[in-house]
Amino acid sequence: MSTRLPRARPTGARLGPCVGTWALIVLFQFACATGTPRGSYRSDSLTPPPAPKERGEATAEPGLESATVYVVDFMEPGAVATRPVPIPRAEFQQAVLRLSRDVRLKHKTPRQAAHELLSLLGTPPDDPKVAATGYWKLEQHRGEGVTWILERQEGLVVLTPQAEQALKEKYLKWCEPRGGGDCLGLLDDDPYLRTDDRRTLALALAFGNVLDETRAALGRELLNVQALVSMVVWTVALYCMMWVVPEPTTKALAAGMTLILMGYLGLKTVYGLMDGWARMADTAYHATTFEELRAAGEEFSKVLGEDAARAMILAVSTLAGHTLGQVVARVKSLPRFNLAGAQFEAQGGAAVMGHLEATEAALATEGALARAVAAAETVATSPQGPMAVVMLKKGRVGGGEMAPGGRSAETVIRHRGGNRQIELSDGQRWHVPRGKSAADIPAEDKVGDMLQEAVTKAANEWGPHRLSDAEKEAIKSARDSGEYWLARLLEREARGRYVQAKVKAQFDHLYDFSLSKGVDVVDPATGTRYEILSGTASNLARHGRRMAGEFFRMLTF
Repeated sequence: MSTRLPRARPTGARLGPCVGTWALIVLFQFACATGTPRGSYRSDSLTPPPAPKERGEATAEPGLESATVYVVDFMEPGAVATRPVPIPRAEFQQAVLRLSRDVRLKHKTPRQAAHELLSLLGTPPDDPKVAATGYWKLEQHRGEGVTWILERQEGLVVLTPQAEQALKEKYLKWCEPRGGGDCLGLLDDDPYLRTDDRRTLALALAFGNVLDETRAALGRELLNVQALVSMVVWTVALYCMMWVVPEPTTKALAAGMTLILMGYLGLKTVYGLMDGWARMADTAYHATTFEELRAAGEEFSKVLGEDAARAMILAVSTLAGHTLGQVVARVKSLPRFNLAGAQFEAQGGAAVMGHLEATEAALATEGALARAVAAAETVATSPQGPMAVVMLKKGRVGGGEMAPGGRSAETVIRHRGGNRQIELSDGQRWHVPRGKSAADIPAEDKVGDMLQEAVTKAANEWGPHRLSDAEKEAIKSARDSGEYWLARLLEREARGRYVQAKVKAQFDHLYDFSLSKGVDVVDPATGTRYEILSGTASNLARHGRRMAGEFFRMLTF
């Protein structure tokens, strides 16, 4: 297995802000038995549509009559020129007021409402407690202690963290003309600002005048203005945190946000925002003063711009908790939607959605962007070549297949070429080319089980201390240049190389290894093939595209 992405640069090479082939993947889900479209709003797969001549006459493969099938498709904008769609202030304010009238927090804090919208669990870190004259929590980031949070104090002397107290006071001062009190809901879980609070405050500062426009628009009619504005800021902040991985993947409502932003901004602009957000988030981690957070927000605002800020706020307001029919109508009602829809189609959206039969009859006549927002379950983006993301299975629908040994088998992704990835009830994952089925999988695979155990062990041993000096220098250079995406990619590649080398050193005398091309490992006794790969959804999907004709077990880490 190669640890490099298709068309990626050599390790350590610099990544320009808009260099490379830009790709986006959307996932849709179908029940492939009767051909009847699913009636639910959100679906879970990205099925490459059948070729045109197959439509209307496609028959279900044996064993798939009532299974859930996931399909992947690749959207490659290429060199299409894009630019943010201008959203005039007056049109923005009218739209945000109209879209926010029926948004309800349901007795939740803005932070809780944002987590619920994005289907995220609140995950406060389980930090160690350090004794002073009471109990404190130490928040950590990349092995560094960044924030002391008071839990409880005892004795006559009350210790106050001066930097945290000063930051809190200036935040509350900033809130005074914005409704007063804890206007962003940053202090609802602790008396001082944690790292996620500082990120959210920096984002609010980056929004600048656009946030004031939002507040002014909502204040004309609505009573809970402060809570709604806070919920929007929290939702955007949590959404942006999904960007801090080498191949950002968004699901459900967040996937719809990505598609709307791609239409309104263009994928290249979105990737510029991703790096800008990563820089701001890193600064916020280490910031100890309000002035440092303001500077970080102002720096991000230069990348963001007013049109992108307005598009983000409108995306949240549009998608917050609505049904299929409501979402389509709301998306189409956005300011300058025709321009955004045309830009989405020009980047490859028209081709992808043209392959896809509507999941709802009502969507058949809609434009590509509206259909994509309504039907997409998962979206992944990459600036370095075609890539894909798959939704993990959510449970079986109907029968499914059986593999030898009495194991149930479920298709978790299906590629346009007819090849599939099958997951067995014992946890094994196999790539099955067109013309083969789960019945061709060996009844037992002790060699594969042994290799999988070794892969898992090697991956668990990995840590930054395993990096070579050259790898450390390349990662540091990327981070110092503000190329956070590249830094994370280089670290992930190093991890992949370590796992491969470790397993090869252990078993090279028994099996045939070819880590640079083709399938990674072959058992000469049985001819069974194995591929070692990271188990990210996009990487699994990419391997299915690259190795469509190969029959092999996927050894993931």
